[in-house]
Amino acid sequence: MNDYQYVEKLAQDDHESFRRLFMRYFPKLKVFIAGFVKSEAIAEELSQDVFVKIWEKRKTLTAIQSFNAYIYRMAKNVVLNYFQHEHIEKRYIGQLSPDNAISADELFQAKETELLIQLTVAKMPAQRKKIFELSRKSQLKNEEIAQKLHLSKKTVENHLNLALREIRELLKNFFTIF
Repeated sequence: MNDYQYVEKLAQDDHESFRRLFMRYFPKLKVFIAGFVKSEAIAEELSQDVFVKIWEKRKTLTAIQSFNAYIYRMAKNVVLNYFQHEHIEKRYIGQLSPDNAISADELFQAKETELLIQLTVAKMPAQRKKIFELSRKSQLKNEEIAQKLHLSKKTVENHLNLALREIRELLKNFFTIF
């Protein structure tokens, strides 16, 4: 069965469909969220929060087009809420002086930007995503990527240019809105 069929059954309170969606997405969400919060325990808790919300909203999920996109959007929102809550909590208990409040806001904005970039990369075609990650995360040069993937250097450069264009466009649109 595909995600849509599981979501359909989930809307009818089918626990097995929920379990299958949980088993399929929980590990990926946990890794995704851990990349931002840098804590496996917090990532696990936030991932569980996403699935609690999925269960609570199960009756309305049949209206969504892509469960995959929807659940990653929920994860993004949970992470942003976590950072916002963390920031507010630190200010409340007096751990931040007024001079440090700006850097905390900047940190929040940087984390949000990082999350947007990761979401954009996650939606890229597989080849482009792999090339981008080898370039940025593994710090490989274009020639090394080309050799590793048995591609021409020009193909690698084209994929990187397209990936960066997608990211720039997303960030431009995002920051125009806010």
